[in-house]
Amino acid sequence: MTGEFKGYLDRLRENLDVLDEQIEHAREMSKTKDASALQWTKTFRDLVELRNVTLEKIKGHLLGRGESGVVNEPDDCWDDNSQVMYDRLFNSHMSPWTTEDLKLSCKDCGAKSEQVQCHLFSRSGGCDRINLCHDCFEKRKTPDSE
Repeated sequence: MTGEFKGYLDRLRENLDVLDEQIEHAREMSKTKDASALQWTKTFRDLVELRNVTLEKIKGHLLGRGESGVVNEPDDCWDDNSQVMYDRLFNSHMSPWTTEDLKLSCKDCGAKSEQVQCHLFSRSGGCDRINLCHDCFEKRKTPDSE
């Protein structure tokens, strides 16, 4: 396997890259002075609409949806500098993924692996969610562990 992982957001990023290339090509072709210019103008319009749909999917994935099902806006998630904060979040997710992006660190032993998972532990004051590898999880769930 190569070091590149194709997750949901990574595939949407690839779609945006291809759409941007094709939008630029359609824009240039729509400026020609022949019979195909009208068809290229329609193609250009359709590609821009498809890009907007893809961006909306990404936005919904990053910001979630409200109770009515409408995609949250940055103002719903951040009070100050909401547009800047959203673009920072968007930018951080639009770089290509690697398998390193899927690894979590174990809270107890510090091992970084794809085998580390979040486990829920009930405590008297509520619940704790802790990232643990399999071995550390087994140690914590035994009755004699601290």
